[in-house]
Amino acid sequence: MNARAAILLIALPGILAAQAVVETALGAGRAATSTAPAHKAGKSIAGAFESLGKTLEKSGEVKPAGGSARTAPAASKKSAVAKSVTQSQVSPVIAEPKAEVSYEDPSGIQQGMDSVEVARRFGPPSLTLTTGPGEELLCYAKKGAALDVTMRNGKVAAVRRDDGSK
Repeated sequence: MNARAAILLIALPGILAAQAVVETALGAGRAATSTAPAHKAGKSIAGAFESLGKTLEKSGEVKPAGGSARTAPAASKKSAVAKSVTQSQVSPVIAEPKAEVSYEDPSGIQQGMDSVEVARRFGPPSLTLTTGPGEELLCYAKKGAALDVTMRNGKVAAVRRDDGSK
């Protein structure tokens, strides 16, 4: 019985190592055969996006001549992208300059003020920290001075000013 156990202890690791080598080779073989179709799918998807890009570029060409202008014909006749576009339908997007909003100096924040009033009058804080349930610390910085406002349940509970001097 001891001889059998000794043979198993010596032979079993060799057998298991051989099995691991076979499994690794089979896995590598499966991986090699599955990557080729995936590569073809990637090329197909890239081709579809390239075709879509060309179609969109062509459809964006509007001729400003009288009455109606037509888009350039699409790459294939199956495409429904090519439609008549009149000049009135094409409107340029013009960004309107935003009016600069000016806020009051945060040093005017007083104990007891409502959070809506603080936000409206003094603007958004430089930093907001939630310090507990219903409690926030708002930090305002302006002209080298810092102002820490403790808000409890939507009201200013405390104001601490730090002008930077020691």
